Amino acid sequence: MKNKNYLNIELCKECGGVCCKRIPGACFPEDFGKPLLENLIEAFKSGNWAIDWWEGDPRDNKDKLEKAYYIRPRIKGISKLFDPTWGGECNFLNNNGCVLSPEERPTTCRMLEPKSEGKSCISHDGAEKQGAALAWLPFTKVILEASRRIKI
Repeated sequence: MKNKNYLNIELCKECGGVCCKRIPGACFPEDFGKPLLENLIEAFKSGNWAIDWWEGDPRDNKDKLEKAYYIRPRIKGISKLFDPTWGGECNFLNNNGCVLSPEERPTTCRMLEPKSEGKSCISHDGAEKQGAALAWLPFTKVILEASRRIKI
């Protein structure tokens, strides 16, 4: 999914980034490339990213996990690395839109298809918070190791 996107900069400009002002998108492991551990350490050191989690088990018909971690951009005004805050403006949003190039944006941002005239945007290909939590499940130990290797 890394190269695929539904971005439409003009439609996003029309709405002023309503989605980005409500909550940051979620990342998938491929958004950080390889080597994943080292790239997560650098991302966390930048202060631009947060570790969030899905409450409960994100897998269908499973109830073994209390939470499942995933990575997302930090919310403006919050500097905690582990941050389950729901709602708030993405730190990559400025007056001109997203400061990240389309290729650098989280998967859920790239896979959100904007709609005009007040219609809700459409998320594609399982690119939502639950999908991100599912994608990160095999990398839980990597997330936690990266968080241990930085100074919070």
